[in-house]
Amino acid sequence: MKAEQFVAAHRAGWQRLNQLVDKAQRERLASLSDDELHEMGTLYRRASSDLARAQTRLAGTIAGRDLVRSLNDLVLRAHTQVYSAPQPQPFRIWRFLLFGFSAAVRRQWRAVGLAAFLTYVPALLAYGAVIVNPDLAPMLIPNSEQVISEVKTRATKKLTTGWGGNTHYEGLAASPEVSSQIMKNNILVTIRAAAFGVTMGIGTAFVLVFNGVMLGALSGVATNFDTDLLFWAVILPHGVIELSAICLAGGAGFVIARALFAPGNLPRSDALKIAGAEAMKILVGVALLLVVAGTIEGFITPLPLPPMLKIGFALLTGIGLLLYLSLKPRPATA
Repeated sequence: MKAEQFVAAHRAGWQRLNQLVDKAQRERLASLSDDELHEMGTLYRRASSDLARAQTRLAGTIAGRDLVRSLNDLVLRAHTQVYSAPQPQPFRIWRFLLFGFSAAVRRQWRAVGLAAFLTYVPALLAYGAVIVNPDLAPMLIPNSEQVISEVKTRATKKLTTGWGGNTHYEGLAASPEVSSQIMKNNILVTIRAAAFGVTMGIGTAFVLVFNGVMLGALSGVATNFDTDLLFWAVILPHGVIELSAICLAGGAGFVIARALFAPGNLPRSDALKIAGAEAMKILVGVALLLVVAGTIEGFITPLPLPPMLKIGFALLTGIGLLLYLSLKPRPATA
């Protein structure tokens, strides 16, 4: 490849990196948004890789030597910004929790969307399969006999109280050990979904599909025994956040898988460093979500409240999560 062709193929990235470095030097590094910081780090590593290729393949010509000098200057300027010591920021962790986590999720929305697809589509298919053929349930649910027996027993139990004149259901709603088992399962799923990204995403996909099938099959069993309202009243108050955390962890796993499978213009080691840092940002936020879900599971889920009230609360948690993930800092003023 000639120097002119090499420049034409990579000019846009170099120009954008130069813009970000100029902004960081002119207005300080703190003026860059989280997305811009992430972009600058990625472009810096690409430019470093481009510089290494230019030194190896193009330094024998005058145009090539000029290109190497120009790239070397850009990489040095960018290195100063990328690896500069950050100013002490006592509230840095709070800034990350407010804005950094949500920014990482938005950057990786495709990976998170794929994880959600691999969770909820199998769940819908398993739900339909169990509704059509209830005999499939034992094949789809681990410890199916115990679970199905539990649903059968509790499906017939109702308890009428004077609270608001509503009918309250006993059983699952008053069974924190069932909810704790569900939470334990979901925590294990989040860990596996992220960690199995190193298997090129195959393990992550399997974990998500398996969990989706189990959720759908359990929902089908609950519907077959006419206790689906009770089932969702137990699952959803903390489950909206927990299931979202599973999809986010799966997205983190796919970010790592993408760096292994398709590192792009970067050396695979550099792509993995970037992907690992991005996945870790998502996982820190996932840990926070699991703490919130656990708190809800411990204090809200066991309460003897009407099922529709619990489902309404779950809807509010979903709206709150969407608002949280849309948070953006105010643009920096000059």
